[in-house]
Amino acid sequence: MQRIADVAAFRALIDGSSSSGVVVHVGASWCPPCVELNEYLESAAIPKYRDCGIAFAYVDADALPEVCESEEVETVPFVAFYRKKSAGGVERVADVARAKIPAIELNLRSLFGHGNDDRSKFATLDDYITSLIKRDKLVLFITGTPSRPRCGFTRKVVDLLEKYQAPYSYVDIMSDDEMCQRLKVFSNWPTFPQVYVEGELLGGCDILLQMDEEGELKAALKL
Repeated sequence: MQRIADVAAFRALIDGSSSSGVVVHVGASWCPPCVELNEYLESAAIPKYRDCGIAFAYVDADALPEVCESEEVETVPFVAFYRKKSAGGVERVADVARAKIPAIELNLRSLFGHGNDDRSKFATLDDYITSLIKRDKLVLFITGTPSRPRCGFTRKVVDLLEKYQAPYSYVDIMSDDEMCQRLKVFSNWPTFPQVYVEGELLGGCDILLQMDEEGELKAALKL
């Protein structure tokens, strides 16, 4: 894991990165959860995602308060996730405050896959969409990410799943417009979010809200 020495090194990592994504842990040496999180990243996350082209970095919050200010970090540990931009460099798309390893794993899996689900590895776009739908038992196609939703409907669906403590992975449809447009035809469902359970479309925000009101959502999610 790269240790960021100064602000210039951080900006070079974010603005000039050729990686598919960047994961930055902002921590402090005096904070035991930060030490434990570094151990997790180095022993579990980095080996798993190294071959996916993901860069991992550590920023000492005490040594680089300018980075904390620019990235709006108010507590440690703090993990920020950045995704590659078409114009070069990376953009921040998700974040996790405090040492919430399940939430960190959710974003790693959802944003960067398992190393074998890159779109270029599939013969057709429909094959790629099918792989995403079946990637986990419960898969959300949303605008943005759970920590940075791009619309209120996404926020409502995420809140519902958190209410039921339902494990899921997500796909940010705004990362691939062609896939987004094709998915509307593929599923015969013109709007987002779209929620899939065991490879089958359950519905969108309104349907999930109705199921929740009628006490049917837990069973529909197969929890």
